Amino acid sequence: MLLVASAILAALALSYSSVREYGAFRASILTGSAGGAYHALASDLARLARRDGGRLEVLATAGSIENANQLVAGREHCVEKFGFVQDGTPISLDSGIELLGRLPEPESLLVLARRGRTLRNFADLRGITVGIGPEGSGTAFLTLQLLGDPDLKKLGIRTSHHELEEQARLVARGDLDLAAYVMRNDAEFMRTIIGQYDLDIIELRDLKGLIDRYPWLSLGYVPAGRFDLMRQVPERDKPVPQVNTLVLASPCAKRADRIELLVLLTATLPTFVRSNPPNSTSPATALPLAAEARQFFISGEPEFVDRYFPWLVNIMSPAYWVYLVMAVTALFNGMRGISHFRLWRIDANREKLEERSRLLRASMRGEASGAAPNPSPTIDHRDTETGISDVLHQLTKLRARCRSYVNSFVTPMGDEMFYRYQQSLIDIAIAELKEARGPEASSAAALAS
Repeated sequence: MLLVASAILAALALSYSSVREYGAFRASILTGSAGGAYHALASDLARLARRDGGRLEVLATAGSIENANQLVAGREHCVEKFGFVQDGTPISLDSGIELLGRLPEPESLLVLARRGRTLRNFADLRGITVGIGPEGSGTAFLTLQLLGDPDLKKLGIRTSHHELEEQARLVARGDLDLAAYVMRNDAEFMRTIIGQYDLDIIELRDLKGLIDRYPWLSLGYVPAGRFDLMRQVPERDKPVPQVNTLVLASPCAKRADRIELLVLLTATLPTFVRSNPPNSTSPATALPLAAEARQFFISGEPEFVDRYFPWLVNIMSPAYWVYLVMAVTALFNGMRGISHFRLWRIDANREKLEERSRLLRASMRGEASGAAPNPSPTIDHRDTETGISDVLHQLTKLRARCRSYVNSFVTPMGDEMFYRYQQSLIDIAIAELKEARGPEASSAAALAS
């Protein structure tokens, strides 16, 4: 019967607290343009969460700058909880935003021109016009950051903001010389516009010299034929700047939400755990790594309490629950130690008073028989009656103290019986002393008091 009852209680607890991987997930994530690879990734995460009863709302945005601004601004309302932001996006340390990790595949800065146009180095960019994407996008921020280099400022490059497809169309018409995009190479949007508008990636020989000035950038390559095998676009492996994409969490995202997003990312991206935690980030995006992410990357999976008791970890981290249990254990051990000390003192005082009571009763028996009392250094040279009254008074006080300890907050549950046992021994000692004193003496003492 006990086993059956335990099984029923366990089933009830799990039915109310188990998240079945992602069941309690309710969050939103800021991605980028609707055709980008990270919007597609977030859509995959949302489908996986929805399959298990959760809900991840995917919000398309202009890019990294808008994502960062919305995460910071949304702290008051707790609407947007997560976002993809390219490394190097400026975010203040006091914003409360934390880093959950980085995606395994970096984004590339792809600069497109009409196919067949030859641009060999940065000097060939003098006076040209470049579309840098919508305002607030990561593309605009990174492009302006690179063009702000002292050497490139001398070239007089003119920039303008456009929607992503619009600037590809403008390049095809000749109204713009170049169009910049920060996206993953496998984004369907890039393949579509390159084929539709007959564009290609420009190749600059001195690109590595610029990239080496920015430690958070790296040099990657787009393989030949990546966008069109038949027309060979690009016609050969082309170097491109690459930047990591960071996964950020706002202060509104609770621990259970963060853990479940990490689980979703791990299920969707097999190399996500191996690629984290990030070794370093740009000084502009030097955000602290969330404690939940640090623990997750060590084990590669959620802890037991994260999986089955998300409501508990939302109140406080599992590590702090351990500290709390340790503190409560230490408190109860301290209370038990105080209780034992009190019992020891009550027992020691009772034994002393019983010894005095025994000697006083022996003295009274000697006086009643007419024999000379046996002197003892324990008994004061006072009248026997006064000594008995004193012992009775102290026994009564000791009994009252013992009674107060029974209801004391410090007394652990179950230790009351020890105090009641001491109280019964004190009652016996008081009864024996009163009996030896006699009814007449007790009445006289009562009247005198």
